[in-house]
Amino acid sequence: MKMALQNHLQVAKLSKQPSSDKNDASIVIHGIQLDSYGRCLHYHTNNDIVALKCAQCHQYFACYQCHDAIMSHEFMPAKPEDKSVLCGVCHHIMNYQDYSQNSCPNCHHAFNPRCALHHEIYFES
Repeated sequence: MKMALQNHLQVAKLSKQPSSDKNDASIVIHGIQLDSYGRCLHYHTNNDIVALKCAQCHQYFACYQCHDAIMSHEFMPAKPEDKSVLCGVCHHIMNYQDYSQNSCPNCHHAFNPRCALHHEIYFES
């Protein structure tokens, strides 16, 4: 059991470096078992392509569950006007207003509409 836990924690510390053909290749999306668009172990449908920035550590994560598994603090929500949302397809950075249009304003890939259920986790009211 201890070995399995160690393996899980090792996987949790992995992060996905975007490829150089993205808008900003210097941005890293952190998470557990990420694919090339930042989908993680917890959220992996075709439209689960956004990464969100924690207001405390200022890093992008595939989801709050990945953040809380990897980091030593809980995910802190961002102000709606902050550029805290990253499209996993094209790496366009946006604020809540842009994100709430349900697709990336740059590449037009749709976002998961059920992400609205987590609004209070990712954005201050």
